[in-house]
Amino acid sequence: MSATTLWTAVAAVALVSFAFKAAGPAVLAGRELPARARTVIALLAPVLLAAFVVVGIAGPGWSGLDVAVIAGLGAVVVLRLCRVPLLAALVGAVLVTALVRAAGG
Repeated sequence: MSATTLWTAVAAVALVSFAFKAAGPAVLAGRELPARARTVIALLAPVLLAAFVVVGIAGPGWSGLDVAVIAGLGAVVVLRLCRVPLLAALVGAVLVTALVRAAGG
């Protein structure tokens, strides 16, 4: 995925998000959205971000899958679940990724 394609996608998602947020008050006219709809809308951004991360890691057609990056992501997840501060978890993930690459993985 080229940098131009990535930034175009990011800009498109930002514009769609802005359009939804701008159109909401006009369409609803002061009424509240149902709880289910609010939940779905709140989860759109994290789901899109997760999709971008998966595509960035796995590559098109899962052809660019890198074991070292997967190990680093696994390390950051485990460290965050153990309540390690974010910066320390990121440093740990970088170290794990480097060690796996150094080991030939």
